Formats: sequence, C-alpha cells, structure tokens
Amino acid sequence: MSPRTTFYGYEWMLDRLYSSVSAKTVKAVTRREVPKAKVLITGSYTVIRNFKDITDTLRRDIKHLMRYLLKELGSPGNYDESSGSLILHGRFSAQAINILLNRYIKMYVICPTCGSWDTVLKRKDRVWILMCEACGAETSVKPV
Repeated sequence: MSPRTTFYGYEWMLDRLYSSVSAKTVKAVTRREVPKAKVLITGSYTVIRNFKDITDTLRRDIKHLMRYLLKELGSPGNYDESSGSLILHGRFSAQAINILLNRYIKMYVICPTCGSWDTVLKRKDRVWILMCEACGAETSVKPV
C-alpha cells in the first residue's frame, strides 16, 4: 500500500481561499468605515452625539479632533464625558461637520505615502508627526 498524494493547482487553491473569505472581511481590511456624525441641533447649540465613537474609530485623541473642529468652525464648545458628545456653540449642519471630518482624516489619519489608516499622531519637540505603522513613513503635519 502506497500513500496517495493529491496535487492541487494554484488557481484551484486560490479560488478556494477567496470563497472561504467573506466579502465583508476583505472590505474591513482595505477600508475603515468612519461613522457619520450624528448631529442634533437644539436652539443655538449643535451636539455631535457620537463624537467618542468617531475618535475611537480614528484612533485619535479627543482633544486633538475637538480642537480641529472648533478652530475650523470658529466656534467655542466643550466635550461631555458622560455622554461622549461634543457640544458646539452655534448651529452647524451635519453635512458641514462631516466635510470637516473627512478633511481631518485626509490630513491627520491617512498615511500620504501608502494610504494606510494604521497611523499614530505624535509630537516631537514642537512638530506634529504622522507615523505610519504599515510602511514606517514619518510625515510632518500642520499643527492644530
């Protein structure tokens, strides 16, 4: 009795691999889904109810993103730790806030060299550096 060996072709094994991996898994690896800002306008205040979720998804400090939004909107505001929401003084549409979030992501989250979202924002001396964990690139970014 001799052992029976079966040889599989490369294409067959590759097709088997892709059929076992779901489309959602592939999408999650290639692109992160940032939650849209849930905006509530009450009187002369605008509340971003899911601000903590956004900062957790982006892996950024709450104060840094808050400082960016307040500066770009030209409005005072504060962070409510109990609810994880950002309260802005003024009336701002959800569209305007989401546009600013996308601009923040392009400037301070996505690596300009390889396009990876696996980055860390660090401060070296007086310069902000965007450090990519995927390719190792270090890029200076504009301070907030």
